Amino acid sequence: MDVLATSPTAPELQSPFAGFAGLAVDPVDQGERPQPTTGVVLDSPFGSGLHTEEADAGEDVLAELLGELADDEFEDAVAQLVDDAAAAHLQSETAWSAGEGSQAGLQSWAESLAEQSDRLLDGITARLEHEDLTAMPARDLDALLESMAPEPVGSREVVFEQFLGGLLKKVGGLVKGVVKIAKKGISVVSKILPIGILLKKLGGLVRPLLARVIKSAMNRLPAAVRPIAEQIAKKLGVAGGAGAANAPAGATGTSDAEPSAASQLVGEFDRNVVGLLLAPDEIAADGVLAEAAADAAAETPDPIGELDAARSELGRRLTELPAGSYPKPEIQQFLPVVMAALPLIKLGLKIIGRQRVVDFIAERIADLLRTMVGPGPAKQIARPIVDVGMKLIGLEVPPEAETDVAGEALAATVETTARRALALPAAVQDDRLLLDAAVQQFFAEAAAVHLPGRLLRADLPERESEHESGVWVLMPRGAAPRYRFLKYTRPFEIQVSRQVARAVPWPDGGTLEAHLLDRGVQHWPTTAEAHLYEMLPGGHLGHLRHDDTVGGGAGEAETFAGEVAPLTPEIAGLLLGEPGLGRSTPVSGRGGPTARPGAAPGRRFVRLRPKGHAAGRMAGRAAGPRARVGVHVDSAATPPRLRIALRLSERQAQEMLDLLTRAEGPDLPGALRKVQQVHQRSLVPRLTDQLVTRSLLPDAAAAKAAAEQLATAVDTGLSAMLQGQTAQLTEAVRDPAQGVTINLVFEGVTRESLRGTPPEPTVTVTPGWRSGG
Repeated sequence: MDVLATSPTAPELQSPFAGFAGLAVDPVDQGERPQPTTGVVLDSPFGSGLHTEEADAGEDVLAELLGELADDEFEDAVAQLVDDAAAAHLQSETAWSAGEGSQAGLQSWAESLAEQSDRLLDGITARLEHEDLTAMPARDLDALLESMAPEPVGSREVVFEQFLGGLLKKVGGLVKGVVKIAKKGISVVSKILPIGILLKKLGGLVRPLLARVIKSAMNRLPAAVRPIAEQIAKKLGVAGGAGAANAPAGATGTSDAEPSAASQLVGEFDRNVVGLLLAPDEIAADGVLAEAAADAAAETPDPIGELDAARSELGRRLTELPAGSYPKPEIQQFLPVVMAALPLIKLGLKIIGRQRVVDFIAERIADLLRTMVGPGPAKQIARPIVDVGMKLIGLEVPPEAETDVAGEALAATVETTARRALALPAAVQDDRLLLDAAVQQFFAEAAAVHLPGRLLRADLPERESEHESGVWVLMPRGAAPRYRFLKYTRPFEIQVSRQVARAVPWPDGGTLEAHLLDRGVQHWPTTAEAHLYEMLPGGHLGHLRHDDTVGGGAGEAETFAGEVAPLTPEIAGLLLGEPGLGRSTPVSGRGGPTARPGAAPGRRFVRLRPKGHAAGRMAGRAAGPRARVGVHVDSAATPPRLRIALRLSERQAQEMLDLLTRAEGPDLPGALRKVQQVHQRSLVPRLTDQLVTRSLLPDAAAAKAAAEQLATAVDTGLSAMLQGQTAQLTEAVRDPAQGVTINLVFEGVTRESLRGTPPEPTVTVTPGWRSGG
């Protein structure tokens, strides 16, 4: 039953504010805003070429190929590309020369990477087109491709090196898929194109991918995939693109299943690669490329830009309305803009078109906000924000602009409340009491974030801190009104003990202890400065580099990325003594720790900078992927194999070398423990995720048991390496490349073998951090 349609007059909700008398006025109705229409779907150029009598057999192999193409580290590299492009775009948007020059700079940056990709693929094509790939063992193919891997580079080019290393792995997956299809003789792809042509076509997908990276950085990424990629996704039973919109959203407005922008980009890229294999001839393959290029060039709306303008307008109107005004019309106009700026996955169950629900949410927010509307309350809101907030971080606000600050805080409170309420399940939205309770809670929590504590009731349980030590303000100020994140106006100077640092997980798969040691910390406890952030719609992690209040070092992309981690309640409690300032982070769709924590509206991050160490200096840091542990299941190999890469920073490698070359004799137990520290936190979760994702084991419990046995086998392999390959390890550490990579390969990883004792791995050591693992 639709309770909203039949309920009596709404009861009074409890306001979180203190010190203002209620101003009772009659609600004012507002006209409805038209809802956006759906996109147009184009016809696929394949026709019936995708369907044959042997479709089932072909789909099994092609689905396996799609799994083979999946690569966490390539997704991490694409995510970093998006962040770099987003940072560059926001910087150019704040300059006087913003506009066409902004996009021209990004296109030049993308073209440089595309040209490097072309050279890499041309070299691989020249090496492979005369080889008998069906007769070449998978190990030899791996060795051939690894010999062509880009060399580890300095941190300024590390993102390009990661991307090219991931592209090389895509080539390996494509080639192995071609070989497997050829050996099986599946007629659905019996006219598969020669490998040289396929690799050239693969290069044709790189520029559209990079163009979509730029669109994503500018928040112009289309919501749905193009027809060919969507058809392939449906054919193989792969959820992606618009299909993800059916995933449930949590009450906080952030769904665990929500794909990141990088995940969407890489997923469509992989499906287009499979589309090349499905193409019966070059004309059809060119159709894949044409569709990818058309998608990249398509004009897209700018919902985040519209939200920027609407947020500013709402703030102005809330502070200029006459005292006693009821702001329902203004909020009704604002909510559709908030909805348009969010993916459909975040809008509950078909909220689009349910205007009565939107109107009811607007009415309830207006009820709670009415005592704060008008010039008088605006002055009382602005003064503590300026005094308790902005002055603490060196931001000057002229008196004539203080009202703008109050308007921003009020508009942000409305936006945060609405974003969460709109994401509630339909069953909650249709039950008036449930919706009332949710809106009241969301509004109190939003007010505690955006407004100073002195304006709130002393007994308000939603207060984040018992002390009025800071407030969250819209940033970056220099880009107004293009706000992309909030910053907490109190920087924390903290003492970090080694025991606390060891207990705090870090996004690279290690701990804060390893992170600080790699940054040059030598004595404990150490002093660090913590800056806190919360993401807004349209915000990317790269945008955090434009913190107006942090001087020096913010321009170094790799250093900055290494300093930022999710701020969970547990970490906030350990580091700051303020667990209320943290936010729970949804578990990655990949399961275990991820090197690229996703930036979604409402998620919080901490930037931790050790004091007394030069900003931007990566003491002992290896240039390369941020993940210290890489896991890849090569299901296309015969037999299937598991590859694990353990990456030691230069500091860790040198410390291990010191243990192995002591004058009194090698300390092998100490050296083994040094390597084990690299993987002890993240290896088992990553293995568990991969085993489930690749359907090697039926459930997480069985996968975890197998992962624990594999982790033990990894330690056994490391022990054997230290006892038999000391010379190779020593040579790799002494190489000028920063850090070392230890690769362990398990042959014959099948569902049956995983239920028993794992085989012994083959262990090799190479200088530098290798993207390919």
